[in-house]
Amino acid sequence: MKILYTAFNGKNNSSKVLLDYVDSNNKLYLTNSFKTSVCELYKILESTPYDLIISFGQAPLDNDTIKIETRAKGLRVYETTYDYSEFEKKIRKYYNVLISNDAGNYLCNNIYYYGLKFIKEHNLKTKMVFIHIPKLKNVSNMEELSKKFRSEWFYE
Repeated sequence: MKILYTAFNGKNNSSKVLLDYVDSNNKLYLTNSFKTSVCELYKILESTPYDLIISFGQAPLDNDTIKIETRAKGLRVYETTYDYSEFEKKIRKYYNVLISNDAGNYLCNNIYYYGLKFIKEHNLKTKMVFIHIPKLKNVSNMEELSKKFRSEWFYE
């Protein structure tokens, strides 16, 4: 399974720090800009086929909580087609898990919305899921958390 991992830049952004730890050569550090981040994602999707995109974002969550986002909203609503149930079962053994249908109103929702939209409009077999993690101070061990995002945890 070929997975692209994305997160927004920022030295104090927990999603960026998590991505630093993820053991993969397929990483995309997104610019903290609505327009530029979408262009960065589209550019890579136009040139490389992926089975799955796992996008990380930071949210004000409780300690060691993972929030799996099921949809993104804009002019319409796009829902993930990725069956996250097996991943959810595995990660629930180590972390609190919330399933959410509201990716927020900022950069996280924006990249998720346009990623899902691109996949649908271009009839790609790629699936996408957005995962919010807590701020740095609320993650007990970032390196351990990153190990939970290795590819074998995401097989359907």
